[in-house]
Amino acid sequence: MLKKNSFLIALNKPKGVICSHNDEKNRLSIYNLLPKNILKDLKGNIHSVGRLDFNSQGLLLLTNDTKIKHYLEKPSSKIIRIYKVKIQGQITKKSLDQIKKGIYINNILYKVVNIILLKKTRTYSWVKVVLNQGKNQHIRKVFKKLGFSVNKLIRLQYGPYKLSTLDVGQIKWLNITKIKII
Repeated sequence: MLKKNSFLIALNKPKGVICSHNDEKNRLSIYNLLPKNILKDLKGNIHSVGRLDFNSQGLLLLTNDTKIKHYLEKPSSKIIRIYKVKIQGQITKKSLDQIKKGIYINNILYKVVNIILLKKTRTYSWVKVVLNQGKNQHIRKVFKKLGFSVNKLIRLQYGPYKLSTLDVGQIKWLNITKIKII
């Protein structure tokens, strides 16, 4: 059972912003981007669903309900996350196939649901990566293992929620009934 006043907010997180309440380096936080009245009304009781690292951008979900947070984050829920990723260099079919099979990094298997080449030039490649669980730095670690560096990483979708036309740094309230928490 969800809390009576449960909510879910979408934030288009900009690059260069952290996903924590406190930072020893005093960097800009996602919570600095929220309207002050929201934070005041909630008395700081708001949590990010998963994270996007400092250099990543795109859809980030925020909630005041830890049941929603845990459901959307736990691997057994198999919630789909979709990313658009720009990597330095030309990715090959062999590398794409390796990623699809899964890659071991420090004895941990990093898998994707799917990876699709979107565009390739002489200097970079754009791919769409679909995950159903997110390990810390999952996408960046996989590409690094294959000798590629990630120049841009944008989360486009988290479960039924899409980034669509939400401007960078902006928020929108989401329909919480789109998720079916067991």
